[in-house]
Amino acid sequence: MASGSGEARRVLVTGGAVRIGQAIVRAFAAAGYCVVIHYRRSEAAAQALLAELGGVQAGHCAVQADLLDCEQVAGLLPAVVRSGGPVGVLVNSAAVYSRRPLAETDARFLAEAYAINFTAPFLLMRSFEKVCRTGAIVNLLDQRVAQADFRAGAYGLAKKSLRDVTEAAALEWAPRIRVNGVAPGLVMAPPNVAPEKMAALIPNVPTKKAVAPDDVAKACVFLAEMTAITGQTLFLDGGLHLLGPNATGEK
Repeated sequence: MASGSGEARRVLVTGGAVRIGQAIVRAFAAAGYCVVIHYRRSEAAAQALLAELGGVQAGHCAVQADLLDCEQVAGLLPAVVRSGGPVGVLVNSAAVYSRRPLAETDARFLAEAYAINFTAPFLLMRSFEKVCRTGAIVNLLDQRVAQADFRAGAYGLAKKSLRDVTEAAALEWAPRIRVNGVAPGLVMAPPNVAPEKMAALIPNVPTKKAVAPDDVAKACVFLAEMTAITGQTLFLDGGLHLLGPNATGEK
């Protein structure tokens, strides 16, 4: 079960229609969960994934919400529970990666980076605590949370904040709710980064390979079901976080 016997075996995955989120959705469905696939603009991808999993007849559904809109974020979980019943697991997968030096990060850019990478996940965590009361939360972080990596800029700062609140919530909400983080390394090139550029960094990773989206997905299911773990960050980066911010030779 999600967080112990009797917990709702239903999961909400934000950003679940594409990329790593899509792999997470498939993994939870394969593990027997009813999955709520959240999307913002990727309606076609969400509906295709929903059909692949068997649709509403199999207990799954897709929901749209703009995570930049605090009112929509606040209403997301209550609407999901009203329409389909209790949710036992929340996976905060939606994120936007950006590279901008701190010296070029103005107030607007900082606010936008925090809105999707920290504020929305935090508000959903708080909503889960109030509406769902028991279960498990898994936050998608980044291996950069273990480093002082200036190249990640506002994105890196937001992910570090999300790691901090992961630990704080784990302590405050125990034993009702377990809260953990998964910190991937090189998985998929962002849309604005050429895949061959990321591939050139792989030889510098201790394990000499990228992390598969399925690896991240399996880790999320593991943390959702492992009742002895809370407040932890599971690094899935081939050891990259051990080497420092310049380990890959990334410019």
